[in-house]
Amino acid sequence: MKPLVITIALALGIIVTSCDVIEAPYEKNPVVPVDTTLRDTSTVVAKTNGLQNILLEDYTGHTCGNCPEAAEVATKLYEDNKGRVIVTAIHAGGFAALELPDFKRDLTCPAGVALDAAFRISRAGNPNGLVNRVTYNGRVIQGKNNWEPLVAQILPQTPLVDLAMSHTYHRDRRTVIVTIKATALQDIDAPAFVSVWLQENNIVGDQKDYRKTPSHITDYVFEHVLRTALNGTWGDTLNAAPMAKGTITSKTVRYEIPAEKLNASDILNAWTLKNCELVAFVHKGSVGKEVLQVVKQKMNY
Repeated sequence: MKPLVITIALALGIIVTSCDVIEAPYEKNPVVPVDTTLRDTSTVVAKTNGLQNILLEDYTGHTCGNCPEAAEVATKLYEDNKGRVIVTAIHAGGFAALELPDFKRDLTCPAGVALDAAFRISRAGNPNGLVNRVTYNGRVIQGKNNWEPLVAQILPQTPLVDLAMSHTYHRDRRTVIVTIKATALQDIDAPAFVSVWLQENNIVGDQKDYRKTPSHITDYVFEHVLRTALNGTWGDTLNAAPMAKGTITSKTVRYEIPAEKLNASDILNAWTLKNCELVAFVHKGSVGKEVLQVVKQKMNY
């Protein structure tokens, strides 16, 4: 009996250790019940219009003194390529931990923590980021000096997917309904997933910046801060099989904003919806989760 037990244990160990690191840890899809009778009735649609857009994930933290310089690089790429380069600041890792009494604003979220762990950004150090999660110079994790050349390489490419997004926020139910429509412009060789993120701009707080004297900035303005993943860290299945050119797929994502996040008196943890935006992107379900297309829309609150 003992040899059999040992064999089973070894087999289970092989199964566990062979799992793709990108799949864990992860944030499960929201378990809060949502009202499926609510609809997206908006006629305002954000579209990619046959152009290749880029998702720049800037992994950062408020005690990372070198991170503000990277944020400026990301901001310049965003401003120089309006609507084409979409930046998300993901606060995670040791540099994002609270340090009382000064660094008391928590800008992390479960999805960001899971993404950081899955892509092992913190292990590589900050600041670092991902540009459509593609490999460049043999690496997926990219330092700020590689963001501009990689953006220049990707932007002119013919996209695999066209993406459109609209949304309606039902204030009385604190529920946002997002409609995604994806059209395969070319054959896609892997199952596709769609993720929808909520991020916030114009958050004022403490940040270290080693270029300044003193290095502790008390009124730093944080932009593009990831607040939550509406449909979990890795999103929902858009197409369970490789997509043929011409395939059109739609997805509706519903998310009820937690009441405590709208408590204006909680200045450290509340979300200000007028400063928020929604980011939707399609990514491959294969190893690496390469981003195929992305679109952004200001939150209609």
